[in-house]
Amino acid sequence: MPKKAPGERWRYIAFRVSEGGPFARNDFLSSLINRARGTSMDGGFRITVYEPEVAILKVPHMLKDDAISLLASVDRVAGRACRVETLQTSGTIKTLKERYLRKESVARKTWE
Repeated sequence: MPKKAPGERWRYIAFRVSEGGPFARNDFLSSLINRARGTSMDGGFRITVYEPEVAILKVPHMLKDDAISLLASVDRVAGRACRVETLQTSGTIKTLKERYLRKESVARKTWE
């Protein structure tokens, strides 16, 4: 993930694997990285939260639409068919955690 430039803003995108999952974080991340190669998203994102029910992707605000398209393009993870559904975009991770994650998930550190 590139360093944050002064004044750069981030967007957080909540999404879930609505078909074919659940998948391990590393398996999903590998598929996402492979899809991002050669695009504007190459190296420009980070999965900050990955839980079975929802995950949150962090991207620079100028790449939000590209990130949503990238997520929608993921159709296979670990050799299994899947479908990724974007739930909501926010300027803060707190908003998405409060809305989509259970209280016990928010309490523990999920950005490992």
